[in-house]
Formats: sequence, structure tokens, C-alpha cells
Amino acid sequence: MPWSQLGPEWVEVWADAPQPEHVEITGQTGSGKTYVLIALLQQRAVRHRDDREILVATKPADDTLRLLGWPIVDDFDGVRAYRQVIFWPRTDLTGTARKRFHAERIADLLNRLWVPNSNVVVAFDEIGYLESLGPELKALIDMYWREARSLGIWMIAMKQRPVHVNRSQHSESRWKFVFPPADRGDMRRFAELLGPPKEWEPVLDELTGRQFVLKYSGRREDLVDGVAYVSWIDERLAPIPAQADQKKRAPMPQYRKKPSR
Repeated sequence: MPWSQLGPEWVEVWADAPQPEHVEITGQTGSGKTYVLIALLQQRAVRHRDDREILVATKPADDTLRLLGWPIVDDFDGVRAYRQVIFWPRTDLTGTARKRFHAERIADLLNRLWVPNSNVVVAFDEIGYLESLGPELKALIDMYWREARSLGIWMIAMKQRPVHVNRSQHSESRWKFVFPPADRGDMRRFAELLGPPKEWEPVLDELTGRQFVLKYSGRREDLVDGVAYVSWIDERLAPIPAQADQKKRAPMPQYRKKPSR
């Protein structure tokens, strides 16, 4: 089912869930996973105009993310100024200094969002990179996977390969978007995200272009555990004016102050 048909219905089911439901998106570079992320974030903001959504970006450059059309900020004051925003702390530093910079900025963001009734969607463009930044940030992300739902926080995480991944990401995410691997050697690992490899390897092997599998695993009265679809983004993505121009929209409330050292 193309995303133009499946997407609006899925966003309704996902965004209107009685409790936050985490999402993981797995696919090789160039597979189309960023397009999926942009599509679902845009559609959620269309359905719930006042939802607070933050995309955490860490790459030096990524033109695809700009298709989202949201304001780009690099500090928490900027995050508070908009309902939908890309938090993109960039630096000319390299090596360990760059990693330290990202770890401090992102840990600060996550710590300040950690409040009751936070009611925010937090999406990560590459969760694997963040988890490599040190044990403290890795532990903080694990806490988000396990406990963030109780604070009204929805997580979306993208990753290139399902290796060296926090176990909580797989066990706590209710929705999985899985693209076929570029390397046949990774097929079993990708298939395991969806269920028994013998059942899912043939499915992934038959996908073409930028097709992906969307699968639900959880307990809801209105959904069947294990329901799955094959879909693809069939519409050209572009910034939505109402989301790009948020000057007249109410700012976010005051979250936690910057943690003291």
C-alpha cells in the first residue's frame, strides 16, 4: 500500500494512541529512511497542529532533513521557541572534541525535557552515533526507551544497521520500519527485527526500490499484534508552509532549567 494511502491512517492510529508508542526505522544509507521520518513527522504535525516535535540532527550536513521545512536551532532557547523544530548543534571540531560537543548538547536537551507531562516527540537522525558518544549519554537514551512513555515522550530512532543496538530500542519500540539491507550478509539481522528470519527474509528479499515493511508489535484493543504492511513514499516531500513559518505560534512551556554541574 503506498504511503499516500497508508500514511494518514497510520499517523491517526499512532498519534492518537492512549499512551506514547516508540518507533524505530532501520535502513542502509540511501534506502529512504529519512524520507519516511520526514513524512511521518510532517503528517503528525498536520493532524495535531500543536504537537511538540523535535528532530535531533547530528550529521555535518543533510539536505534531505531540510525538506522538513522546520526552523533549525542549536540551543534549548531555540527549541522552546517553536512547536516543531530541528535541533542541530553543529561545530567545526573533529574527532573526540566533536563527540564531546555533541554529547554535552544532546544530554542537556534530553535532561531538560525529562519532566512530567512533557508531551513531546523526540526523533533522532542516527541513534547509533549518539550511543557511541559515551556511557552517560547511552544510559540516558536507554532510560528514554524504558521510561519516557510515562512522561508523555514519544521516541523515533533511525539506524543504519541493527547491530550494537541498545536492547531496549527493539523491545520498547512498538512500530518498526525496516528497509532491506544492501549487504546480503545482514539479511538475517534485518529480518529478526520483524520476527522469525525464515518468514521475513523472503519478504525483505522481494522488496524493490524504496519499499519497506511497517510492522506493529504490542497490545492494543484496536490493533492486531503483528500486523504488517509493505509501503513506500510515493509523493514528493516539500516543506509545509504552516510548519515552516511558526512566528505567530505559542512557544513551548518552560522545561527543566539547565542542569547544574
